[in-house]
Amino acid sequence: MAMIPGTGRFTAVAAVLATAFTAAVVQLTGPYGSPTRYAPTLPIGIEALAPAPGVGGAVMQVVAHQDDDLYFMNPDIDRAVHAGTDSVTVFLTAGEADGRNGPGSRPDVRAYAAARNNGSRAAYAFMALGDRAARWERHSIRLRDGAHAEFDRLVDAPNIKLVFLNTRKEEGIGAKGRLRTLWNGQERELDTLAPLDEPAGGPYAYTRDGLIRSLTDLMRAQAPTVVRTLDPDPDRQKHDAKHPAHADNNGVSDHQDHTAAARFTWEALRRHNSDRPAGAAAAIAYRGYYNERWPHNLEPAARERKDAVTRVYGWTDREHHCPGRADCGDLKVRDTASRSNWPQSTTYRFPDPGPRPVLGADGRTTAWSVLGGRITRWAEDGAGGWSAARDLGAPGDGELAPAPAVVRTADGRMRVFALRIGGAARADRDRLGIVTAIESAPGGDLGPWQDLGGPDDGATGLGPPVVQADGAGGLHLFARDRAKGVGARYLPAGSTVWSPWRDLGGAEIVEGPTAVTRPDGRVTVFGTAREGIRAWDVVGDRPGPPRTIAADHPVGPPAASVGADGRVTVGYRRAGTAEIAGTTEAGPGTWVPTAPRTAGAGYEPLWQLPRPDGTLLTSTRDAEGRPVVLGATPTPLVLADDPIPTAPTTTLDATGRPLALWLTTNGTLHTAHLP
Repeated sequence: MAMIPGTGRFTAVAAVLATAFTAAVVQLTGPYGSPTRYAPTLPIGIEALAPAPGVGGAVMQVVAHQDDDLYFMNPDIDRAVHAGTDSVTVFLTAGEADGRNGPGSRPDVRAYAAARNNGSRAAYAFMALGDRAARWERHSIRLRDGAHAEFDRLVDAPNIKLVFLNTRKEEGIGAKGRLRTLWNGQERELDTLAPLDEPAGGPYAYTRDGLIRSLTDLMRAQAPTVVRTLDPDPDRQKHDAKHPAHADNNGVSDHQDHTAAARFTWEALRRHNSDRPAGAAAAIAYRGYYNERWPHNLEPAARERKDAVTRVYGWTDREHHCPGRADCGDLKVRDTASRSNWPQSTTYRFPDPGPRPVLGADGRTTAWSVLGGRITRWAEDGAGGWSAARDLGAPGDGELAPAPAVVRTADGRMRVFALRIGGAARADRDRLGIVTAIESAPGGDLGPWQDLGGPDDGATGLGPPVVQADGAGGLHLFARDRAKGVGARYLPAGSTVWSPWRDLGGAEIVEGPTAVTRPDGRVTVFGTAREGIRAWDVVGDRPGPPRTIAADHPVGPPAASVGADGRVTVGYRRAGTAEIAGTTEAGPGTWVPTAPRTAGAGYEPLWQLPRPDGTLLTSTRDAEGRPVVLGATPTPLVLADDPIPTAPTTTLDATGRPLALWLTTNGTLHTAHLP
């Protein structure tokens, strides 16, 4: 094409000016006509997240939306707040949705996001001080990709802190996808929203790696000993007239933002833990919309307290108690009872009854847990104390989930089993699998890890392992599978070749099966189904048919044990109550109920220990989250004054004395002999 004489230089200059003008417009308004950019307030250092000296333990919650922590993690957060634990909650999205704060309101995404953040501040102030209008210090902190986040600290309870990253929740003007599409690589960046009158400013944009590194930076700044997040691997769910989809994502029982938030958190935690010694942050994952699919577990008082906190978030009375122009809460959640049966339960994705006690060949008790995504072991030192925590590592391509299984081999070594999360080459192809390793010598390091896979060949839906040795020395491995049933593998005594995975059949069960070995050498595995406790007998590689042994209303994982008389007792929580019910085998195929006892808020895991005198100890947490043992004394025996993140366990030491074990919020092992 011919150039008009004298226009080349003018055209080039015009192009430069046009580019500069476009850049200026983008700088002022954001890309593609998105909202105006707002400057952040002068940022403070991220080190402000660090706990005050002398605070026992630090917990971090990472959630997608401003109500996820209240719906799915309470009462656990409430208990930690009351105990004075250092607590940081990180909200990844602005939660703006359609921008309407309740029916009939006009859309205003900046105002609605600010209202939800106001509701979170009110809820935490209410939990900590009983005053929803308590004052907060509000600042901007600088994170990765040039983004700023809001950092808030409660003035009269400075151990309570909140961080708002404000990424866009929905696709819309100026938005580039959402957490899920950033996680799986469909989008290179995810925009933020600038809530009304908030100090972080924006909008900004996070890359996938930038968001992970930002979370890792927050973890390094606070150095949490417990990280709570949502479900990284929700149950598969068939949606029909009986089970409507509600806000579920496609064929799973949860919101897509919950899952993506959990996966971002898990990867950040993996990076954080890789730079920390043994005793680094433990992970606790909570089910989300799953709660509406199963019987509820919270007893009435716990449910009412949970609702009371959520009503504060939901600004039920509409009294303007907060500073600024935005509303003081999220009017869409004022009536928690109508929220699709989500708040009536608190459910762990990986139920963890606490440190696993195993008696060593030398007569010393060992305790096993997953801390920092790796196997951690403690051992009695022979002088009445315990060794320091020893980090025994993990496979190099993933994190280990809570709740390992440990058995002692015939030569006195310990064999460990755990659920590995990750190890995929692509972000949208996370793999789950059971892995195992054996001590090189009794009390030594763990040898190389072996991948045992799962019933669904690495697909999602796999639960932590349950392992039991039978009377002949063979090992039985069980795990809940993608179809919510039980898969099993068998390793005969003296062999190195495991049988293929096989389905035991039977109805769906909740996560957390358990197993015992009977006096005749048979192994029986138990799981909680909707209609009662389900049981399977297994001899070698031959499982028997499933049967229901307790037609009751159980919730959560069962606990099982074999008494001195050879009879099996199964304990479980009864739906919607604080009752711990049970059933004992009175004869072949005959089970009789045991007298119910009461402890906890209805959702805490259980652990059973039969004593030689025929009595049964049950350990769990009480209504305040403290470790407690039933059956040791006429009234429940409280082992410690502060709440703990997982339940206690019990065992008989080499002298036959009952010993209780539990982990504190700061990740240390505590033990106590029982009466």
